[in-house]
Amino acid sequence: MAGTTTHSKNVALDDDRLDSLSVRANINPLLKPLASLKFTVVLFALAILLVLIGTLAQAQDDIWQVMDDYFRTAIAWVPLKVLFPPSFFPGWDIPESLRISETVSLPLTFPFPGGWLIGGLMGINLLAAHGIRFKLQAKGSQRIAGFALLAVGMFVTWLVIASGTNQAGFSIAPKLEWKTLWYLSLAGLGAAWLGTGYALFQVGTQRKLLCWALAIVNVSIGGLFLYYVFQPDAGFLGESEMRILWQLIKASFAGVVLLGGCLLLFKKRGGIVLLHWGIALLMFNELYVGLTNEEAQLTVSENQSANFVRDIREVELAVIDPSGKETDDVVVIPKSMIKTGAKIKHEFLPFDIEVVKFLQNSNARKLKPGEKSPATAGVGQQWTVDEAKASTGADSNSSVDLTSAYLKFTDKKTGADLGTYLVGLFLSNVDFSDSVTAGDGKAYDVAMRFKRTYKDYQVTLLDVRKDDYLGTDTPRNYSSNIHLVDKSRKVDREVKIWMNNPLRFAGETFYQSGYFQDPRTGTETTTLQVVSNPGWMIPYVCCMIVVIGMLAQFGMVLIRFMDRQSRPVATAKAVEKSSSKTDDDGVLPPLEEPDKTWAGMAAQWFPVLIVGICALYLLRVSMPPRTAEGEMDLYAFGKLPLVFEGRVKPFDTLARNSLRIISNKQDFKDNNVNRQPAIRWLLDVAAGTEAAEEHRVFRIENLEVQQNLGLKPRKGYLYSLSELRPKAVEFNEQVDKAREVSRDKGAEHLSVFQRKVLELDKRVRRYTLLQASFVAAEFPRLPTEAEFKNNREAALQILVQTREVLERARAANQALSRMQPPRSVPTPQSDEATKDGWEPFSMAWVNHFMTVDLQREAGNPATAALKGIFDAYKAGDAKAFNRGVEDYKELLGTDRPVDYRSAKVNAEAWFNHASPFYYAAALYILAFVLTALSWLGWTRPFNRAAFWLIVLLCGVQMAAVIMRMYISGRPPVTNLYSSAVFIGLAAVLMGIVLELIFKIGVGNVIASTAGFVSLGIAHMLSNDGDTIGVLQAVLDTQFWLATHVVCITLGYATTFVAGMLGLIYVIWGVFTTTFTPQNSKTVSRMIYGTVCFALFFSFFGTVLGGLWADDSWGRFWGWDPKENGALIIVLWNALILHARWGGMVKDRGLAMLAIFGNIVTAWSWFGVNELGIGLHSYGFTDGVLKALAMFWVSQIAVMLLGAIPRKNWRSTA
Repeated sequence: MAGTTTHSKNVALDDDRLDSLSVRANINPLLKPLASLKFTVVLFALAILLVLIGTLAQAQDDIWQVMDDYFRTAIAWVPLKVLFPPSFFPGWDIPESLRISETVSLPLTFPFPGGWLIGGLMGINLLAAHGIRFKLQAKGSQRIAGFALLAVGMFVTWLVIASGTNQAGFSIAPKLEWKTLWYLSLAGLGAAWLGTGYALFQVGTQRKLLCWALAIVNVSIGGLFLYYVFQPDAGFLGESEMRILWQLIKASFAGVVLLGGCLLLFKKRGGIVLLHWGIALLMFNELYVGLTNEEAQLTVSENQSANFVRDIREVELAVIDPSGKETDDVVVIPKSMIKTGAKIKHEFLPFDIEVVKFLQNSNARKLKPGEKSPATAGVGQQWTVDEAKASTGADSNSSVDLTSAYLKFTDKKTGADLGTYLVGLFLSNVDFSDSVTAGDGKAYDVAMRFKRTYKDYQVTLLDVRKDDYLGTDTPRNYSSNIHLVDKSRKVDREVKIWMNNPLRFAGETFYQSGYFQDPRTGTETTTLQVVSNPGWMIPYVCCMIVVIGMLAQFGMVLIRFMDRQSRPVATAKAVEKSSSKTDDDGVLPPLEEPDKTWAGMAAQWFPVLIVGICALYLLRVSMPPRTAEGEMDLYAFGKLPLVFEGRVKPFDTLARNSLRIISNKQDFKDNNVNRQPAIRWLLDVAAGTEAAEEHRVFRIENLEVQQNLGLKPRKGYLYSLSELRPKAVEFNEQVDKAREVSRDKGAEHLSVFQRKVLELDKRVRRYTLLQASFVAAEFPRLPTEAEFKNNREAALQILVQTREVLERARAANQALSRMQPPRSVPTPQSDEATKDGWEPFSMAWVNHFMTVDLQREAGNPATAALKGIFDAYKAGDAKAFNRGVEDYKELLGTDRPVDYRSAKVNAEAWFNHASPFYYAAALYILAFVLTALSWLGWTRPFNRAAFWLIVLLCGVQMAAVIMRMYISGRPPVTNLYSSAVFIGLAAVLMGIVLELIFKIGVGNVIASTAGFVSLGIAHMLSNDGDTIGVLQAVLDTQFWLATHVVCITLGYATTFVAGMLGLIYVIWGVFTTTFTPQNSKTVSRMIYGTVCFALFFSFFGTVLGGLWADDSWGRFWGWDPKENGALIIVLWNALILHARWGGMVKDRGLAMLAIFGNIVTAWSWFGVNELGIGLHSYGFTDGVLKALAMFWVSQIAVMLLGAIPRKNWRSTA
């Protein structure tokens, strides 16, 4: 009976299991298509296309309209003209519809899946995949522990998100002091250093690759730890940075707890499960923000109060009854009712309103004499508006539409005409409203304004500040001191808000957004961005969850790979050790003697010789130049400081940058065709020598411009200012016409001739700016008392001439001060007239003349010293020139000017002379040649020479990047130029690592090619001017520059390296017979691993950029073109990996997808800049579009080459 019972129970259990399997068998066929990796890849492709279309649409439409039409909709209807942005296709006028007949037209649009549809399908795909492929692997107590830890992680995650907002008042800061938290963070960093050191000790030397990887990580962490420990205040980052770090620490803690649960439940797939959950939460956040997020602006002037915010995306017409004693009665009409043009009637309105004309965007101007206006009353009788192109919300100038309308008011009862009025936002900016009298004789104010929302709190502006960079109007920081009162929450306190340091209060966040000073009254006004987003901490949590998941997943894969790579080495050593035999005396047989033949010695010493020669060459060109006896020490003069474009820099930097702008070179040829340094040209200009206008430095390539100036074509395209003067009037007329076209129609409508005219005008203006800043006014010698007595009339005539020269000089200086000129003369610290502590030499010389010659007082010794230097140079007196330079340097050391650090200025002057990037680029070519020679024979010596030369150049490039960081006081990447340098450095390092691991020469090709190309790109970008420029206020934050910008740049670099490996795969396979199946597999593994790194860095960098945006203006993801470009890189790398995992591509397909990654990255790096839009697109870079197109065509050509059937490749023929 017992056996029967037991048997029955077992059958029942089996039946339950069969039922479960039956259910799964029935569900799986339904879920399998939805969980398909092919479906995932298709969705990635559709998302990439949608993001691209949405980016292009911003060239013509407002960002908010783009969000609604493309990203926050199920189906997007895409106008055909969106695919042809004006900056890419100037002059192309794509119609919105195709006219078929007089009454019928066909819209030129096509449907495309919108953001919500694609996002929803991605969510379904993710859930289905986890339902089928990601099965629980833990059992028993381990499963229980995994679920428990997962539950704890979810609770911690909720706590972290909920901690972001305190609806009752101010957000809660950590209970620890910020410095205490920093010290704890340093302790954690030190523990990580010790931990990696212990792991390194445990691994030992047999697992070589893993040992090297741990050593690099250990040294990096240790170096960072020691760097901060030995800094003042232990390198305390500051409260602003610690606030961000605290948020990331909390999010990381939640991610680590969740990872523990995932690893227990899913074993080695725990990392990928966690990162998928993070992605799902991030997608939910975008949906949540789209449905609940509210943005507005609070604008208030000093000593004024405001209790409402404005939505600058929406306008409303306000009809105001001001007769109330304490409050006004206001009726508002939304824009949707005004835009239709229908007659507006409502019981609350005192009159009916008819829309005569509505303008989405307009420019206001005064009526011309005799010009008629649609307005019959009010301000419209003196002013009118012209229709303007609607602004795009991603414009770099952050412009908004100034909506206007002509409205006809009629009496509700009689229909009598009360007048037609002009209303518009341009009037609300000055708090002006017209008064309309209703039929009952009561007057009402009527105004068009931004939509208002009234709040429970009141903000009073106590003080607003705009801190500019030295000698410029470029803002370095905005800050507002406000008095915040909220009686409902019992809040009454003063708060300071500044850039990247928002105030979080009552579920809203207040960001410093803008500053305005009325030029008429001097009244200062602040603009605060007010954002209501309770889930602002969600992206922080998502970011760290995904990053921790990626580190776990890719880290385990990397460790397994390094272990496999090291195992053959370890095994071989073990066999060698066990098989070693001793002779009868117990002595090991002698080691193999080194090859002492001539060929063997040559092979050993050839790499040493090559690297040694190159090192000596680099050392020689970096040595400061020696000045021969009797010659002027131009190098010493070039180290003297001045202020220009917001920072202190040496004269040499101004000379080189200016000459690059004018001629695309940093040296020139004198009249004797001898090459001369840029500092000599600047001295010629500053001293006012006759040779200055004869130097051929103005680059004019366009034939039409040459003809307009009456110039003959010349080799080198360089001309002097004296050659341009005869046709200066005609040229200026063309400049005015080109500016008019750019202003009225947009820069995309400029012809090639007009673009080149404006380019030359920019070069001439740089020259004239330098000339006006340095060339001193020549004052007549003042008459002595004896001369007054002998010839009073002649003496008075000299005084009159002096006064005229002085008046002209002072007028010129007033105009010059508005041009933000170079300021080369430090002023005494006590001089309050020059708040920046520096002034242009021409202005200083006028002040010096007035002080010394007219007032008979002591002048500024710096002015006299510089005047002596310029006079000595003009006279050709080398001895006096050199002595003047030395005396001036001593003077600077005695009374140090504002922001002057002699060590940094001297370092920059040396850096300019050494030109490490230029010489490194040249030697990277040699490294590539050595690598190419290794393919022909003598493989090992050539490869080793190339490798160690690349290591040397990498060291030089890295030292140069560190030197730039020291000079600028910034992280390595701050602009396009530095991004090119850093991308090159990262690519070279990756090439070195690949060569160390695989040793087949591919790493040398990658490193040498990437080094040369990237530094070549940087060299071309340097023609735009200063490569160590200052940053706009919102970008001036060390933390985000050191994290987001560096990570995103590493994402660019790794994606490019993967693409280069793809190029090598195709070219090597198609054109050579040495591309064996083993080489194919090896290169494919390189591509796969590099794409994994690319996905990590590009994702981390992109999301960090979103967090920076949230911290700066309250919008984690604003669909800005630059953000979209970065997102496309992330999606493309994810597409490559999923296509590989799904078996849709093999080795060749992987290579071709990686090549297309070059196109994607180039679009993000430079392409979006060419659209001329974006909140942080770094500006339009002229001349890049053609180079981009050629690059894209070349990549597509190689992909087509790779599409040739494998049987036709030489490697398989």
